[in-house]
Amino acid sequence: MSLDRRERFVRALARQPLDRAPVICTGGSMTATPDEVVALSGYALPEAHGDAAAMAGLALAAARITGFESVGVPLCVTVEAEVFGAEIDLGDARTEARIVREPYASVSDVTLPPVEDLLQRGRAQISVEAVRLLAQQAGDLPIIANLIGPVSIAAAVVEPTAFLRELRTKPAETAALSARATDFLIAWALQLIEAGADAIAIHEDTVTPALVGPRTFEQAVVPHLRRLVEAIHEAGGRVLLHMCGALGRSAEAVARLGVDAYIPDASLSVADLHKSLPGAALIGNISTFLLHQGEPKGIAKLAARLSGPGGFDALSPTCGMSSITPLQNILAMTSAKNARAAQEFSNV
Repeated sequence: MSLDRRERFVRALARQPLDRAPVICTGGSMTATPDEVVALSGYALPEAHGDAAAMAGLALAAARITGFESVGVPLCVTVEAEVFGAEIDLGDARTEARIVREPYASVSDVTLPPVEDLLQRGRAQISVEAVRLLAQQAGDLPIIANLIGPVSIAAAVVEPTAFLRELRTKPAETAALSARATDFLIAWALQLIEAGADAIAIHEDTVTPALVGPRTFEQAVVPHLRRLVEAIHEAGGRVLLHMCGALGRSAEAVARLGVDAYIPDASLSVADLHKSLPGAALIGNISTFLLHQGEPKGIAKLAARLSGPGGFDALSPTCGMSSITPLQNILAMTSAKNARAAQEFSNV
């Protein structure tokens, strides 16, 4: 069986027979652009955050330099927060873009314009145009567009500690804000799919089951995620979901979402995940702490094992890589694309 990279990715998500597991990095919170990669790319940060051609160019260069078999945009996790009024520091190649200040102290204070206006704010359309450029330039590399989950966006509109408290004390108001965030994400996701995205990766990291508990997750998060996933599927897109931490009693709720693939925490077992999420492909599970601080030989061995029989359907870092992750460690991971190369690397 000989597959190109997009075919291999699509078959992995469908859990169909493969010649080997693809090795991907979604982008977004799982950035593929540590400073060493940026330095070799011919592009610069933070400039590439705000220019569609540079955003697409850096994503393509990162795939070429690292060996990852996907491209993903945006290159950070702050696009949605900026759209909703947060103050952003775009950082540089060694400092990730971050939220400096949320616009509201309480969910009761929030006022927002219509979704049509939100779509024209900040870098939302720059990201759409970057996907459109990648569709023209990326060849057989699958294109992944990244979204922050709807309730995590709501927690970036309101000071997060206050928002998490108000999930319980003001459930109707937090639900209304999360619904507005979902409306925006659906409209934006449809634009990204129309522009050429093969899959949408949703990163719901602020309101995970491990953080808010299974009951709050089921009541306050799942309805919005379900509506977003259904809209993406209706538009012909595929959905990858990432959350940090254990699923615990929320595994059944996550399984009911019907996502195409789940990207788990590094600590979770692939065998246990296959049991709790039987309908989803599993993507993982290389720890970003290991990628930052480990040795290439150990990373190569782990990558070869996790992508082998009984392992993950696709190999990936589990979350955001440090901006100072050594390139040689990333190359050790992507060497799992070729069993012989991985074996040779492990014998060094």
